[in-house]
Amino acid sequence: MRRKMTPEEVKNSLKKEIIRLGIQDNPSMKIYQKLYRRGVAPSPRNAMKVTGMKWQELMNELGFEYSGKKNKMLASKKNHNSNLAPRYNYDDPIVRKEIMDRVLVAMKNNNYTKPTDLEKNLKKNIDINYTTLQRHGFTWGEIILAYKKKYSEPVVNNNENSRVNWTQFTNKELLDMVTKIVVDYKLSSVNEYRKKFTGKRNVPNVSTLNSRLGVNDKELWRMIQVNGNLPIK
Repeated sequence: MRRKMTPEEVKNSLKKEIIRLGIQDNPSMKIYQKLYRRGVAPSPRNAMKVTGMKWQELMNELGFEYSGKKNKMLASKKNHNSNLAPRYNYDDPIVRKEIMDRVLVAMKNNNYTKPTDLEKNLKKNIDINYTTLQRHGFTWGEIILAYKKKYSEPVVNNNENSRVNWTQFTNKELLDMVTKIVVDYKLSSVNEYRKKFTGKRNVPNVSTLNSRLGVNDKELWRMIQVNGNLPIK
């Protein structure tokens, strides 16, 4: 049975997590609740219960400048001043993984299937704009691959019968996508990829890749090998 943490241990753990998340300049309970490591760091509710302190008191105790009233004012002004938006430590792989997971859950729960869906709706779901995620390296190609891995199904718009519009992906995203497939399925050539995946709705055809990247099969395979750090024979 796990030992209960003392109030001081909870405070120390809470402070470390706030700093790890990079939100010490705006330690909003709402933001912390969304991104803290469950099972590792204390939840806001547990931290307040164990210490007997309110969130604002805790933040002041930990040395963070925080005012619940001021925080609400800042939140109401975020649309007018992007510099006041919550700041996350996007360089931390754990933070990136947790943000990605929230994106995937929002997509699943709301049937988001296109980048435009995220552009219009993601802010209200996870309090982060899709354009902000893009600036920090979250690509649509990476998102749909993560979605397939998490839910064991591709991102499909059940209301559309047409194939995926590959023009919404960058050349790099297309190359990353096919490289991941080659690595995951241990394919040994472009022709093997063509035989296994031609005609599948959510996987780009070789002809699409050749056209977009301006290469032939041999050149495409070399690009895949280099991109995936595969041995070149």
